[in-house]
Amino acid sequence: MFSARVKLKQRVADIALVSPSQDLQERLRAAFKADQRFDFCAIDGSVANFAGNFDPASGPQVLVADLHDDRAGALSALEAVRRGKFEGAIVAISDNLDEDAVRSLLRWRISDWLPSDANTADIVTACERAMVDKAPRSEGTDRALCIAMLPAAGGVGTTTLAIQTAFLLARRDRSPKSTCLIDLNFQSGALTDYLDLAPGFKLETVASAPERLDAHLLEVMLSRHESGLAVLAASRSPADCVYPDPNVVARVLSVASELFQTMIIDMPPTWQPWANDVLAGSDRVYVVTEFTVPALRKARELTTVVNERLGQKAKVGTIVNKYRQQFFSNGLRRRDAEEMLGERLSGFVPEDYGLVRDAINRGKPLGSLRRSNRIDRSLTKIVAADK
Repeated sequence: MFSARVKLKQRVADIALVSPSQDLQERLRAAFKADQRFDFCAIDGSVANFAGNFDPASGPQVLVADLHDDRAGALSALEAVRRGKFEGAIVAISDNLDEDAVRSLLRWRISDWLPSDANTADIVTACERAMVDKAPRSEGTDRALCIAMLPAAGGVGTTTLAIQTAFLLARRDRSPKSTCLIDLNFQSGALTDYLDLAPGFKLETVASAPERLDAHLLEVMLSRHESGLAVLAASRSPADCVYPDPNVVARVLSVASELFQTMIIDMPPTWQPWANDVLAGSDRVYVVTEFTVPALRKARELTTVVNERLGQKAKVGTIVNKYRQQFFSNGLRRRDAEEMLGERLSGFVPEDYGLVRDAINRGKPLGSLRRSNRIDRSLTKIVAADK
């Protein structure tokens, strides 16, 4: 360990890994050698032993700490590193975290956390993010674009449209890492299921002390799609009535807006006490409905109410999802929907049951299964028209 300390003093590394895993050391050494942008060193051993010989003045810009089997000891060691005035970023790698561990990460300003089985590319990406200054944007910087998807009823396809909108905007702006999907359906949300991800947001932890939530803790609680797109979602509580304090929801969205340029919010089908505030803070609100007479009537009522409550605070429109064009039929027609919704209509998204079903079952966005598809083309027109 002493020799490792001398090495850091002689040449300050951009990124340093502390881990007893030879495999992890070799993988990251090869990745950063091929990348050639950052100076990297690997220090063999536990975080606890490393902390006892650490000189913060010669520390790296990013310290990658493998918490390994002794998570409690490693967290105590990271506390000692911070108390020793180390101001660099820390990326932690460990098994799943409990509530106490999450609080420790918050207290000692851990930039990011990854599971022990994270692949090399994910770790490299986390280090790159940690190198970026996470200070809140100045007043002169454009604030985050926030789009809320509000279902007129259950089962109308809001989650699918929210996911596709996020991927379309991320691809258009070439910024998947700056785009966040947020599931505010705490009782029965399925956003992470649709993308085959594990929910990481700990609502109970934030609710107990919302003022302690900052960018570092929020980063730890994010799930990341393989594309880099962020997902903020909590585990479902199907048998409980979950009514988080409006101040908690406001705090979460406020911190998220500091981290991301684009936020897509998947709203619950039942009205919540904080719904007015979320919609008022959104740049666009899309009421999502389906192509049936009762659903269109509900959408018209809901859009009218939201418009009355928000006034000029947000742009509110309706997306008719699962649209089916029927020729030579006396049933519901496109013109009927247009007349019923009038200026509230933002557009139609066609039904493609087979593609949507396959994407959900495989945990993939639609574009990864069929790059050119009717749903994406329709959504692109809607989003572009409302710029």
